Parts: sequence; structure tokens; C-alpha cells
Amino acid sequence: MTHPKLIQFSAERIEWVIDQSFATTLRRLGSTLKQPRWLKMALFLRLKSESKLRLYFNDIAGDVGLMILGTIPHGRIFSSLGGPPESQLFLIGNPLIALTMMRVHPQAGVYAPLRVMFSGAGPNKTTITYDRPSKVFGQWSEPIFNETGKLLDGKMEALIRTIS
Repeated sequence: MTHPKLIQFSAERIEWVIDQSFATTLRRLGSTLKQPRWLKMALFLRLKSESKLRLYFNDIAGDVGLMILGTIPHGRIFSSLGGPPESQLFLIGNPLIALTMMRVHPQAGVYAPLRVMFSGAGPNKTTITYDRPSKVFGQWSEPIFNETGKLLDGKMEALIRTIS
């Protein structure tokens, strides 16, 4: 039997509190970031059309360079159990950006896409929480991780400023 390898690294959690309702924040997020269509991606994969898949990802990512790759509706699930009704986790990223890191260390896929939590913080406030990408990816020493982490730091800040 093998034993796990323990790797310690330091991370930073960022919490933005913005002055707008949870519903407005999610609406603005949805109008800023697109979600890829899984059937369309499956078609490109079946046709083995790497160039069309890359073009599709670039189109979906748009000017922001990010997309919504999944969601977990915490509020809908947990509110019936007494949890916060206004909370939703989004998987935000770009498969092409993740690929640059995963070619070096496939384990980077644990952190790409980014996990971004949106939660209501009162009648007209929303908290947006995520781990700073440059810190999370900084656990690897190759330059691509430092560069990509800083790139994602900037993209996340720009996204939050756009939707707020």
C-alpha cells in the first residue's frame, strides 16, 4: 500500500463585499461571463477538431478571458436545512489557461477552474470569496505558474469590478 505525499503551501482567501443585492450580482455575472455548451464541445471532441474547440473557447471567454464552467446552488440545497439561502459556488476559468499549467503539472487541475463563492451579506450586499490564484498556483516553481497566477489575479479583480 502506498502512502500519500503531503505538500504544504500557503494560500490567501480574498473576500470582496460589494454594495448590491445577491440577485443583481448573479444577474450581472451571468451577463458578463458565458457558459460553454457541453454538447457543442462534445461535437468538436468527436470530430477531433482541436482548432474549432480552441476557437469556441476563445469566443465563450470573450474580452474577460473567463467563463462559467459549472455551478453548485448551495442556497437552494441548504436553505431547506437552515443554511444561507443566498449562496452559490461558481467554477470560473478558461480551459485553455488551465491547459498551459496542466501540461506541466496535471495536479494543477485541482485548482483550475477557480472556485468562487457568492453569498448574500444583507439586503443590498454580496460577498464574493475565492483563493488568490497567484498564491494557489505559486506552490509550483515553474515560471508558467507564477505568470498564470498573476494573470488570473488580474482577471478576477477585473471581473469583480465589472459586475459590481
